[in-house]
Amino acid sequence: MIKIFRKIRQNLLIENKTSKYFKYAIGEIVLVVIGILIALQINNWNEVRKDQKQEIKLLKQLQTDLTANEVEINGLIKRIKINKFAMDSLLINLKNQEYAAKFPIYVALIHRKSFFNNSNSGYKLIGNGMAKLISNDSLLNGILQLYEKDFVNILTRQDLMNNKIEYKIYPLTNELFKINTNISLQLNEIDVVASEIYIPLDFVSLTKNQNYINNLIQLNKTFEIRLSYLALTKEKLAMVLHLIDRELKK
Repeated sequence: MIKIFRKIRQNLLIENKTSKYFKYAIGEIVLVVIGILIALQINNWNEVRKDQKQEIKLLKQLQTDLTANEVEINGLIKRIKINKFAMDSLLINLKNQEYAAKFPIYVALIHRKSFFNNSNSGYKLIGNGMAKLISNDSLLNGILQLYEKDFVNILTRQDLMNNKIEYKIYPLTNELFKINTNISLQLNEIDVVASEIYIPLDFVSLTKNQNYINNLIQLNKTFEIRLSYLALTKEKLAMVLHLIDRELKK
C-alpha cells in the first residue's frame, strides 16, 4: 500500500503536476490521521470493554461479600435479641424479688458473646487501586461507607459489649453465683438451650446488690445500642446490594 502511494506521488512529480501532488499528499495525510484516530478509538473501546469486564467481576465479588455480611448481621441481631430478652427478664425478676424457675437460664444467656465476621475481599481490591473500575459514584460511596464506617462501628461496639461481659459481669457472676455445667435446659420462648446454669448464692442479697444491678443495666444499654446500629447498617447494606444488582443487570 505504501509503495502504491509512493509511486503515485512520483508519477505526479515526473508529470510536473505539482498542485495535484500537494492535493494528493494532503489527502494521504488526512487518511493517515483518520486511520490513527480509528485505531485509537478501537483501542479505547477495547480498554472500556476490558474495564467493564473487570468492574463486573469486582461487583460480583462485592455482592458475594456483602451478602455474607448481611447474613452475619441478621445472625448478630438474633443473638443480641436473645441477650436483651434474657436481660430484661432478669432485671424484672430482681426488681420484683421473684426467683423464677428460668432465672438461672436468664443469667446464663446474658453472658453470651457475639462476633461479626467481616467478608472484605472485594473491599481489599478497591483499596488496591480498583476503585476507579466502579463507574457509579453513589455505589462506590455506599460501599466505602459500609466498610470504613458501619462495619468498623459494628466491630467497635462488639468489643465494647464483649469486654463488659468479660471484665464487668463475669467477675461479679463468679462472686455471686454457683455455676452448674452438668445440666442443659431449654428456653422455649426464644428456642435456646443453656448449657451453663447460674444459681445465686443468696437471691435476696442479690436483689439488693446495686453494683451488680447497675452493671446489668449498663450492659443492657449496650445491647440496645448495638441492636439500633445493626438495624441501620442492615438498611444501608440492603440499599447497596440493590445498587450492585441494578449495575450487574445493565
